[in-house]
Amino acid sequence: MKEPTLKNQAKALFIGNILGIIFQFLIPSILVRFISQEDFGIYRQFQLIALTFVGTLGMGLQSSLFYFYPISNGSNKAKIIQQTLFLFILILTLFSLLLYFFGDEILIYLNFQDFIDYKWYLYLFITFMIMSSIISIIFTLEKKTRLNKLYPSVEKISNFFIFLIVIQFVTGYEGPILALVLFSLVRLIYFLLYSLPYLRKIFLPSWQRIKEQLVYSIPFGFALILNQISVKFDKFFINQYISPEEFGVYSIAFLGIPVLKQFFTSIHNVVVPEISKFFANGNKVKAIVLWQKTVDRTSSVTIPAVTLFWLMANEIITILYTKAYIEAANYYRVFILMFLVSMFSHELILRGANKTKYIFISNVIGSIVTILLGFWLIPKYGLYGAIVTALIGTITPMLISLHIERKVMKLEFKNWVNWNNIFTNVSICLVVFIPLFLFKDRVSNIYLRLISCSILFLFTVIILQIKFKIFIFKKYIPHITKFIKI
Repeated sequence: MKEPTLKNQAKALFIGNILGIIFQFLIPSILVRFISQEDFGIYRQFQLIALTFVGTLGMGLQSSLFYFYPISNGSNKAKIIQQTLFLFILILTLFSLLLYFFGDEILIYLNFQDFIDYKWYLYLFITFMIMSSIISIIFTLEKKTRLNKLYPSVEKISNFFIFLIVIQFVTGYEGPILALVLFSLVRLIYFLLYSLPYLRKIFLPSWQRIKEQLVYSIPFGFALILNQISVKFDKFFINQYISPEEFGVYSIAFLGIPVLKQFFTSIHNVVVPEISKFFANGNKVKAIVLWQKTVDRTSSVTIPAVTLFWLMANEIITILYTKAYIEAANYYRVFILMFLVSMFSHELILRGANKTKYIFISNVIGSIVTILLGFWLIPKYGLYGAIVTALIGTITPMLISLHIERKVMKLEFKNWVNWNNIFTNVSICLVVFIPLFLFKDRVSNIYLRLISCSILFLFTVIILQIKFKIFIFKKYIPHITKFIKI
């Protein structure tokens, strides 16, 4: 049976994620209309703590599968899956002891004392999410394009309906918190059922293999921890100065551009295994070419997306979260600028070349810069200082990683990426942005304004990209041209 191409795999991942985005948006949109701003702020604080631990306790073991699974054969694939789960259990056991003996003190110190009675909800959610965190990775590694299409949307739809049912019976912030725990349990059950072929025969852990995986993962894992410090330091620190209501508003700034995030994830998850193979076989040139093609695709979509969401931030926040949260729009505009750096697909080369120690180094520097700036900016400038700290904390490790990767690839800056395409995309977006920015407020109906401006912006940008021959979805050009003629 012919294996799906990289493009088809990426497309499957992208479609699968897009189908679930509507339901992902609906949860907070519905919640702000059901509970008070204070309860919403407390719920977002719970999410902050829980997802921070989910993002760090895995210690990069999930990403190590992109390296070890493709180069393993036969039963070794089952061994690497089992070994990853074994290491998860060890880490979570240590975490449970920490929570039991010091959980109350940690929560009080971080100004999250509202969760003392819910700390075991926190533990259950983190445990279930980490243990099932490799399910989508397995789909990608097995090249199951159909599951990659279906799973992300089914996952988010399940999350939505569990959430919708629970908040009908459990009021306040406890309802959505309980819904998160129940959803994570359902996800874990599905993961265990799907993974039975890997678990039927239990292999004793090989300390040599564990050592190899840890050598690969630990630098990446510590890099994740430092990255979380860089990215979330602002939220933990600003929490000392603001109320839960204000935290709820501020948290909306990190809505991001969900379609864009899924686009990045879909491409990167299928590119990393291929880059790993190229480096393992000594084909450095092919790895570089694949990375440059990846940047061409991500930048061609990112620049228009950031421009459009920056333009329509007020409308997006108001429609999704009501006018009570409109203050978040300016914070949102600042934060989405980070996509203009992340479009360069940082860390793909370092991960594929098994040079994850440099990811660790870049995040060490990023964390130091973020903490030093945060201690100055946040007390002085409040929420605006916090959002600038968040932006700097996000892009600093990216910029350092990209600089190191350029050195690894031995490319001059002028030949690093296709700068002509990037400059052309920026110019196109500015040309379309300026008239829309000046005249969009003349449309009084907010829904009509969002729809009409978005369609006009995207349609004009696509036409100009086709004209300047930089439109990346080339097979759709005949259909677009036919539509224009009609």
